[in-house]
Amino acid sequence: MRRLALASLAFALAALPASADAVLDLAKSVSKEGPLYVYDLDYNDGSDQFRMTVDQSQPKGERVIKFSPAVATLKGEAAKKADKLVKSTAGDIWCSSFAENIPATAKRVSETPTAATYSFTPLPGKQKGQIAAAYKYLTATATIDKTSGAILAYEMTSPKAFKPVPVAKVEKLSMKVACKPAPDGRTYVDTLAFNLKGSAMMQSLDQMETRRITNLKAPARSGFGSQ
Repeated sequence: MRRLALASLAFALAALPASADAVLDLAKSVSKEGPLYVYDLDYNDGSDQFRMTVDQSQPKGERVIKFSPAVATLKGEAAKKADKLVKSTAGDIWCSSFAENIPATAKRVSETPTAATYSFTPLPGKQKGQIAAAYKYLTATATIDKTSGAILAYEMTSPKAFKPVPVAKVEKLSMKVACKPAPDGRTYVDTLAFNLKGSAMMQSLDQMETRRITNLKAPARSGFGSQ
């Protein structure tokens, strides 16, 4: 009898939804699958400004098909930065990726007839090591479309200073993302603004970065996929 009761309890728990909020569950079920695009990405970190054209239909590692100014004309830190951007740009621009950072315990703090905004401590998702460990010091908000589950905005901030490792201190960190519907309806990162102030190894840190994606269009050879 006890074994039967435990089995029944396990079955009942398995049947429960992932969270108590249908909008959150909807956001986590949104697929990144859809048409592939070519788009322009403008990058600005206060010192350098670059424009990349990215083709999602190209193989990984080859998706940056145009870079301005040409990497070969750059020198010093600008050249290193540009080279890293070309090599690290994978083409995943979809705001649905932020769903992995939203825990089932996220609290709905405001809403309109069409969207709901949640507050939570973000999960690290695919991040590893020291970066993942820093997430517990952050607070985040996400605004989600009630009908489609599309993420419309996402923001992370540090409410107070923290030390991710003994030799570094973050005084202030913020990342703010505004999302926009692609032609097929999925939302992508229209703008991203990142700011970091602090110190590491006895040296001050003051970093900012903004990215803007524009001019989405079908690639020359039309495709369908998740990137």
